[in-house]
Order: sequence, then C-alpha cells, then structure tokens
Amino acid sequence: MAQSILVIGAGIIGSSVAWHLAEAGCEVTLVDPSDEGGAASSKSLGWTNATYENPRYYYDLRRFSMERWDALKANFTDLPYRRNGTLYTSFYGTALKTVHDEHTQWGYPLTWVEAEDLQKLEPHLAVPARHGLLCPLEGHVAPHEAAIFFRDLAIKAGAQFQKAHATSILQNGDTSTGVQTDRGDLTADMTVLAAGIHTGELAKTADIDIPLNAPPGLLIHTKPVPPLINRTILTEDLHMAQWPDGTITAGGDFGGGAVNDDPETGAQILFARLQTALHADIPLEYSHYTLGLRPTPKDGFPIIGSPARGLYLTVMHSGATLAPAVGALATDEITTGQRHAMLDPFHPNRFTSP
Repeated sequence: MAQSILVIGAGIIGSSVAWHLAEAGCEVTLVDPSDEGGAASSKSLGWTNATYENPRYYYDLRRFSMERWDALKANFTDLPYRRNGTLYTSFYGTALKTVHDEHTQWGYPLTWVEAEDLQKLEPHLAVPARHGLLCPLEGHVAPHEAAIFFRDLAIKAGAQFQKAHATSILQNGDTSTGVQTDRGDLTADMTVLAAGIHTGELAKTADIDIPLNAPPGLLIHTKPVPPLINRTILTEDLHMAQWPDGTITAGGDFGGGAVNDDPETGAQILFARLQTALHADIPLEYSHYTLGLRPTPKDGFPIIGSPARGLYLTVMHSGATLAPAVGALATDEITTGQRHAMLDPFHPNRFTSP
C-alpha cells in the first residue's frame, strides 16, 4: 500500500517534494492557504549558485541541485529556469580571490575576467572594476512560477492540492499523524513541513524546537525595458538580474542588512544604486518593491530530515537553488528509509544532540 503523505507548504521546496513523492507512487496531498506559489518564493531573486556561505558539504549539495535544474530543463523546456551565468565584480565582503581559490579546487568553473572583457560581457554595466569572476554554470529561476510548475506536475502525477491553512500537528503518542487546518483535520502516514517561516511554529505544536530566523529580503523591480543584463550580476552593494519579460530585479544583501529594515527608504536607495550601475538607452522606471521573510535556520544551513516519527522537515533560505535536490533526496529517504550521506550535515537533530 502506498504511503499517504501530507506536504505542508506549496512554495518551491514543498511543491518539488510533493511532485517527487507523487512520481514515486505516494498518495500525496499538498496543503497551502494560497495557490500563488508560496510567500517566500514569490519574493526571491531566484539565483541558483554554489558559492554562497559554503563549507564543502554545503557546496556539494548545492552543486548537485544545480545539475538537477539543468536535467529538469532538458526534460521540461517550459520550466521557468535558465542557466544564464553569473558575473561577480564583488562578493559581499569576501575577496574574489578567496572565492576563486576555494571553489576552483572543488571543480567549480570560476574564471577571471579583466576590465576590458567585463564590458564585452555586460556592455551596459557602469560599475568600475579591475576584474571580475565569471561562472557559466549558475542560473536564474522564477521561484513562484517554478513552485506552480512543480505543483501542477504533482497533480498530474496523482497528488491532491488542498487550499487550507495548517495550524498544528496532530499526534498519537510520540507519532505525528497529520495536521489540523482551518478546514478540518488531515491525516497521513507522514507529514512534511515545507512551510517556510511557519515551519518552526508548526513544529513547536509537536514539542519540537526548530531555531529559525526570518531576516527580511528587500527587492526592487523596474518596469520592463529592452535587454540590459545578460547574466546575474553581483557588484559591491547590489545584485541584479533581468527577467525574460524585461523587468529588472535588484537587491542589496542576501542576509538582511540595514537597507532592508526600512523598505520604503531602502527601495529608493536600491533604485538609485541600480540607476548608477547601468548605462540605459532609456531611463529605468521604478515599479515596486517586495519584502520577503527568508526562512533561515539559526546556523544558516538547511534543515532536512525527520525529528520524530511521522514528521519530516524541509526548511532553508536557499530554496531557489536547492528545490530539485531536496525534492529528490527527501523522497528517497521517505520512501526507502535510506538517508543519502549528502543530507547528513543537515539533520534537525544537530540542534538537540549533545
């Protein structure tokens, strides 16, 4: 008999997990109060990479997931993902040489680009730099669109989508048996929490303490313009990318920071930086800002694993990069009982083990 599984949260992580589980033959119900692709997913730059906050074990997981993105794109050409590459002229306080030397020894394709070639790669970039780093493997995904894409694949594979707000974990002794929602109780053999910043409060109803922070992530969005940016670009105080519809999205700090604390003023600051950073044939026009709360475990690394019988957690900041890997590896563990060694550093018991 197939396992019955509830996946709580239909952002990019939850929808990927739901699809992989449904493809594996599980009876899946995906639960979320919204059908718009997740709260955090809709407010993300969508940069896929393996350079950010990297000990080797985290790099390995991210690199594996990047390869999964490319494989999925080969099978699903309408997946809202593209491998457009990244150009670094700065990396938020870390010397580019440090990034280069550490990652190239792991086989990551970072190459130096001198000033004259920077302009050839990105003719509209006005930021002065003596050199930069180019990574052709990195990409860009529209996280909320990808979440909806995965959700629809899950439904095609037999999953159900339940529009409801989960409020607490149901338990029978030391076993989780489902969730209570505003539309009634849902029960299953396994409950997967992929509810972003709400994962911690849901886990607490099962007496499980998950230390999470929720730093704000401010992004500004322009009105559509002709192509100005070919890649994802990181400068000293700005990261930016242009979507296929011509919209440019930019932010100032992936981990929070002062510019995020006052979004109205911060948005003005970011837009001024963007105007300075790009040579545009026509003036850039500001559209709006988004402020997302990034679900970030206390130590900065993903939480992936089962802290108690009948319950499985998937919560992390880097969902845009990690969604395909988490979907595949969590499904393997849930359906076979075998945990991939790549996941071992990210088990929730690291916060409780002596």
